[in-house]
Amino acid sequence: MGYPIENLFRPAVEYTPAFVSLSGAILLVSAHEWFFLPKEVVGIAALGLVGHAAWRARQGFRVARFQRNLIRLPKYVIQTADIPVSKSRLFLGMGFKWDQRHTQRLALARDPKNREYITQSPAYAWARQFEFRDEGRGGLHGWVARQTRRDAWWNPVAPLPPVGGDPVIHGLEPEESEVSMDLVERPGHMLVLGTTRVGQSRLAEVLITQDIRRGDVVIVFDPKGDAGLMTRCYIEAAMAGREFFMFHLGYPDQSARYNPIGNFAERPRSARGLPGSCPVRGNLPRSRNSCGASST
Repeated sequence: MGYPIENLFRPAVEYTPAFVSLSGAILLVSAHEWFFLPKEVVGIAALGLVGHAAWRARQGFRVARFQRNLIRLPKYVIQTADIPVSKSRLFLGMGFKWDQRHTQRLALARDPKNREYITQSPAYAWARQFEFRDEGRGGLHGWVARQTRRDAWWNPVAPLPPVGGDPVIHGLEPEESEVSMDLVERPGHMLVLGTTRVGQSRLAEVLITQDIRRGDVVIVFDPKGDAGLMTRCYIEAAMAGREFFMFHLGYPDQSARYNPIGNFAERPRSARGLPGSCPVRGNLPRSRNSCGASST
């Protein structure tokens, strides 16, 4: 039965009927003479009980998985070579489409009554304190501190990935999938919001990588001067066999130079040459085999 209002902030009570149904199926098969039923009926009834147990266990697993995702930030890693490049779509990463279900789930997550579902366990807090005190020590204490920091499936107190963000936001939808947009919508404005160190520059790298590999003209303005972003642009341009130009007033020796009035004495080149080179629509001629990065 589908309920108009779901509530995943509760114990996974579905495991109880699943256990009862599975126990009933085992008892029915192993001691069918107690129920005075024909073997044919016993087999059908046992299959029905097993199916009901599987159905309820799946519902319980869904609740438990949802609650785990609330406190464990999903880790997503993609190699540069694996970034998909399409002539019609722009890959954005993993995510989900927000709807009223997620709004309801977020409101329930912020409810003080459900604080236990979004709070790390005492063991997790102890592990972080233990690492802070003993990570640099030798012997058994230092070894244990290093093990609690390992990102492994067997480590129940592994630290969250160092990417920032709120695990609750991602945990609202366990079923994330690849998100992309049509390139026809690319000329429109795009606004990416987020606090420091939650992945805005990494998202820019993913988009720029696709544009360079696709063969588009790429111009990057980076006011804060992210060296990692500039390096990624340079590497991608080199791998694609394209030219790379950097403009930076702080590094004149390494910066590309352009002086629009360098030959101001020649009027045709300065006053009439530039306007005359523009098409009627106003777009300057461009080279499809160059990329540029500007940092101020």
